[in-house]
Amino acid sequence: MNPHSRLSVAFLRDHPEDAAHILEDFPAENAAQLLSVTSPAVAEHLIEHLSPGYAVECLLSIEPATVGQIFARLDPELQVKLLRQLDFDQRESLLDTVQSGQADAIRRLLPYNEGTAGSLMEAPLANVPQDLSVRDAIRRIKRIRSGLKFYIYVTNANGQLTGVITLHELINARQTITIGQVMHRHVVSLSPAQSLITVFNSPYWLEYHALPVIDSNNVLLGVIRQKGMRRFQEKSLHVDAVNSGLGALVTVSELFSVTAAQMLGALVSIGTSPTDREYHE
Repeated sequence: MNPHSRLSVAFLRDHPEDAAHILEDFPAENAAQLLSVTSPAVAEHLIEHLSPGYAVECLLSIEPATVGQIFARLDPELQVKLLRQLDFDQRESLLDTVQSGQADAIRRLLPYNEGTAGSLMEAPLANVPQDLSVRDAIRRIKRIRSGLKFYIYVTNANGQLTGVITLHELINARQTITIGQVMHRHVVSLSPAQSLITVFNSPYWLEYHALPVIDSNNVLLGVIRQKGMRRFQEKSLHVDAVNSGLGALVTVSELFSVTAAQMLGALVSIGTSPTDREYHE
């Protein structure tokens, strides 16, 4: 890899926001070539800073196996935002690149408008049937690789929320009894149609660090965590700062002997070899 390519790779990795602004000056299919040979982690951070329309153009130009690795790493809120830029066929084509369980979870988030509780909820969460034994419930929770695990939500055969139990309580419960016998039946919940202002002002955040979201039939849809709300607020504050001019800082690219645009342009134009992928990973 030549020196300019090494500098470009370092710039992509360490300054994704500046790199994303530069990449948007190139056709999306060219930027997609670059994203497809960087590591999924680097591509993930770049996409977070691209405009949604440009980001989905890039993703649609990447081969399915690679785009699936990148898309699966994105924050659920961003996944939904990007998918809303697409028509049905394009949306399904992108969802086909990720595991079926994750794709189904994302589909459940899509119907809800921005600014509502539904748009902020996360679908991956720990839930178990109420008639499951404590022993089997623990085994099931151990297999969950991502999502909220501190609160274990309990549902009936129709997927309706019937109770909740903490992971600590579950581990210490008698293993032969059912979850229904040990769960808490009173569960504070949110509606997906509630405004984010209402959600943020809920007094229950003083007691819980996550609240489940249910539909009008009491079916469990997802969960909203305090961490997710803080992330949303931080992004909103960042956008306000940029729009007011407070984000107009000198880019790190000026420290290089050639501009970042020239470096990335050269990398996009000449393409990258398999050895480049090894370097990134």
